[in-house]
Amino acid sequence: MRVLCTTQPGAGHLLPMIDVLRELARRGHQVLVASAGPLRPLCARFGLDFAAVGPDFQVGEEARLVPALAKARQEGDRDFAYTRRVLVEMLAHAALPDLARVVERWRPHVIVRDPVEFAGLAVAEAAGLPHVAGRDNRFLSPAAWRAELGGSLDALGREAGAGGLGVDALHRHLTLAPALPSFVTATDDLPEPREFGRHVGPTHRFLRPRTPSPAGRGGDAARPPAGPAGAVLITFGTVYTEEADVMAAVRAATPHLAREVVLASAGPHAGDDRWLDFDAVLPRCAAVVTVGGFGTTMAALRHGVPLVIVPAGADHETNGRRCAALGAGRMVPRKALTASTLRAAVTEVTDDPAYSAAARGLAKEWAGLPDRDWGARQVEAVAAGRAIQ
Repeated sequence: MRVLCTTQPGAGHLLPMIDVLRELARRGHQVLVASAGPLRPLCARFGLDFAAVGPDFQVGEEARLVPALAKARQEGDRDFAYTRRVLVEMLAHAALPDLARVVERWRPHVIVRDPVEFAGLAVAEAAGLPHVAGRDNRFLSPAAWRAELGGSLDALGREAGAGGLGVDALHRHLTLAPALPSFVTATDDLPEPREFGRHVGPTHRFLRPRTPSPAGRGGDAARPPAGPAGAVLITFGTVYTEEADVMAAVRAATPHLAREVVLASAGPHAGDDRWLDFDAVLPRCAAVVTVGGFGTTMAALRHGVPLVIVPAGADHETNGRRCAALGAGRMVPRKALTASTLRAAVTEVTDDPAYSAAARGLAKEWAGLPDRDWGARQVEAVAAGRAIQ
């Protein structure tokens, strides 16, 4: 079986799907990743074949391609229609010709797509191929998707030759959700914040959220803490690596923390040589300070480590609020960020055992979810036209 994966060119987009993709390869299937060129080195580290499609950029550089986005960010416009104007109207349309040629040449049996990469959806629908959303963590209702996308998906479908394309196509066959159900779904006790809705559709399937590290796969890993357990890990992920105010507060706060501090950065680029191996570092940590990317947040909770989240953008504020509501962390808003407030938050989550207890409870939830073998079998079922479990 040939499996084509389409994704935005960012580590945080690809890595949550890597476990299932590698399991499919281990089971004897051919796997090809199609994305912008800068993602090639990361795919090579995991032994995955790669095809370059669309504009040459990586996640974090969209404003270079869309001047209106640069202007909106400069003006602090939080209402800018990023998904529609950037992900669909610019990036998906630009990638369509290249991706259509890949599908025509390689003839995949199924497409596994990053849920915010829409060219793969349009090409799959046009070719009559089954498709799988590989890493959903938003759970928007159809009405919310329509409001976010407007008529852009329909126009994309027509250009791809799929005719009109509606939001019902987004989760038509299978949507894998590498996420903790209690973290992402709203309840009466845990109201929905900005993004995560109450909509878990009939094709959604949760599985263990895991972001494997490329450390040791062609590059050097950041060094784990050498002292006794109880270190504080400070990491800003792969995109938001140059936040001057956050870094200033961190530098001012760290000398006053009564713990070893591990300051790490995995970016800003998908092909960088130094990566942090969460599985090696997190078991020795008492807390993680981060901007709140979903992958880093899930990694910390998987190891039962509470977080202090300083949101920088994207879904960070949402994740910070969820951690706080679940008792597994604190959020320090940017406008309230100082060395003193950061130090106080870190001290609170490390000294109050309730935070680590809540995080360990979420780690138990993680252990009870299906694994990558189960996820790979669901993709095989979709490709073969069988019912998913």
